[in-house]
Amino acid sequence: MNQHQQTIATQLRDHLDHELAVHRRLFALAEEKQRRIVAHEIPAFTQLLEQEQGVITEAGRLRLVRDRLVRAVATIMALKPEATTLTTVLERLDGSLRDQLAERQRELRSLLERLRQLNERNLLLIRSGIGLVRDILQSVIGNGEVRNYDRRGNHGQLTTGAGQLVNLAG
Repeated sequence: MNQHQQTIATQLRDHLDHELAVHRRLFALAEEKQRRIVAHEIPAFTQLLEQEQGVITEAGRLRLVRDRLVRAVATIMALKPEATTLTTVLERLDGSLRDQLAERQRELRSLLERLRQLNERNLLLIRSGIGLVRDILQSVIGNGEVRNYDRRGNHGQLTTGAGQLVNLAG
């Protein structure tokens, strides 16, 4: 590996370190969001969402920079830049820098997978909470159509506008 390749590959390694730090911050925010969801601390959850937006923007920017760095390494190595990925660049590198980059790539993939799973759990918690609220409201207010029961337990006449637990019409 020549000096120019070494320099840009080192920049790529340092960039991956920075990208890992940003994604670790996203993971920490996602964990904190989960705690706030479970504790039903909506104002704190909303603040975390606002904080997360800036970190997500930074992660997107870093992804673009990483793509440019990978293309630059590929160009120096005489690879086709349009079909080049970090994995294909790693296949062509040698030495300890290759191992360092490969380790950071594995860490980033693992972290992104764990972040995806955590975000899916958070989404499930939010959907469950919304479903619970909807079910409680439907039990209290009703869905607009209630069939009254007669003395024998048979369905009687259809009434509209009445709640199941609370009769808002009467």
